[in-house]
Amino acid sequence: MSKVKNTRWRRWIPELASALQPTIRNSGKGYLVITYRKWRDHVDVRMAPGGSYADTQIVMVGKMIKAQLIRRVCIPAMAAIVATAAQAEDAPPKPPSDEAKAPYQSGYGDAPGFGGPSSVSEELRESNETRSSLYQFDSLQRTFGPWFDWKRKLNEDHGFTLGVNAYWLYQAASGSMIDDDDAFGGIYRLQGSWTAFGRGTGHAGSLEWRIENRSEAFSQLAPQSLAAALGTTSLNTGFGYSDNFDTDLAVFNWTQRFNDGRSAVAVGRLAFDAYLDAFPFQTFSRGFINRSFLVNPTLATTGIGALGMVAKGFVSSNIWLGGQVYDGNAVSGDFDSDTFDEHEWLKSVEIGWTPSMESRNRERIQFTWWEKDARRAAGIPAGQGWTASATYQWNERWQPFVRLGHSDGGAGVAAEDAASIGVEIKPRMDQVWSVGLGWAKPSRKTHGPGLDNETVIETSYKFQLSPNFSLTPDLQYVRNPAKNPGQSSVLVGGVRAILTL
Repeated sequence: MSKVKNTRWRRWIPELASALQPTIRNSGKGYLVITYRKWRDHVDVRMAPGGSYADTQIVMVGKMIKAQLIRRVCIPAMAAIVATAAQAEDAPPKPPSDEAKAPYQSGYGDAPGFGGPSSVSEELRESNETRSSLYQFDSLQRTFGPWFDWKRKLNEDHGFTLGVNAYWLYQAASGSMIDDDDAFGGIYRLQGSWTAFGRGTGHAGSLEWRIENRSEAFSQLAPQSLAAALGTTSLNTGFGYSDNFDTDLAVFNWTQRFNDGRSAVAVGRLAFDAYLDAFPFQTFSRGFINRSFLVNPTLATTGIGALGMVAKGFVSSNIWLGGQVYDGNAVSGDFDSDTFDEHEWLKSVEIGWTPSMESRNRERIQFTWWEKDARRAAGIPAGQGWTASATYQWNERWQPFVRLGHSDGGAGVAAEDAASIGVEIKPRMDQVWSVGLGWAKPSRKTHGPGLDNETVIETSYKFQLSPNFSLTPDLQYVRNPAKNPGQSSVLVGGVRAILTL
């Protein structure tokens, strides 16, 4: 066992060793190597020699992990992991099943896609991937096997794709201006598409739909409302998890692809965030929760389910152009097209570059200019602005990004200026670590003059527990919540669960 200078770790390592050594000794397969690496602030635990070993880490998050948590949770968990590894050495290897070898559970890899990661087609594809996971739960996978097989047959025979997505978020915070300091909410989606013609070609036409509900859970605040109670204006700590999104046919549109699938037009009820300034992290499925990293705070928005049209296409092997227009008065969770008659629009144009069309969702540079008309009945002035972003996928484990934005403060935007940087890291294929830093200057036209600029640091760690279920602990530190003068900072911790079927 290596020497450990850190006094906290010197106290814990004997307990860790005593918990793991009996397992190793009984297996007859080797010994333990326990190493503390101060610069990475973790402990490596290995079983050796031979071709089999368990390589596990206890990751420290500042001073927030207490000794009792290490003793009662981490040490027993590590013992179980090493025991599993020792037992696996004796068991004959199982040949991979056809489903395990397939990259998609229901064969959605060839389904035509359009839009960003939160669009119906892209979310169906991403949710249907056969993921690496910490546990397989074979009995559970067998239970849902007929469901995925039925979806596969439905797609192969008729061009129908179908999926269920549920996102739950629990948060607890310091510095709330009301009695409630925690929140629990959910987002629920039943969605699908029907490729009516041109299946397997570059000119497929499809009908896309999504039924969606967002609400609080267990009579608690919704996370988006907790953010308001903390006094944040531009950097909402529970963005999207609202309590005023009734069950609605939020997406219902026709998408027509052409130019060998390199261009497309979508018309109908649209989720604007799937196309407007679309960005790889602009989705509830990745590691970030704060608005700074999801939807640019300087960007004008409208309701999910706005009537509109989007057209985008590649004009060369690397460059694409796009334009879109939406009803500027649409209301999320409200199937009402009367606002379309007011002729007040949200419009944008964009230009982007990517190394190739296939890598556009991982590596891209993009610039968007937008303009929104004044909403006379609501008393909200017109506004305009721009956003820019860049991201790059490095060796399949690192994906850094940067986002910028500026507006004149009109159109009800949250911020006049904003910037964020961050990175997503995959230490293992079933785990994702996300870290980001965001800053925003609140809009004076929306929130009033004299407010402080807000800054957020967010980090999360996603555990893919099974192929269709994940848990993501998340921590956000917000400096200078603009409408909470009694607090110089607030801390928000939470856990998000994602279920995809």
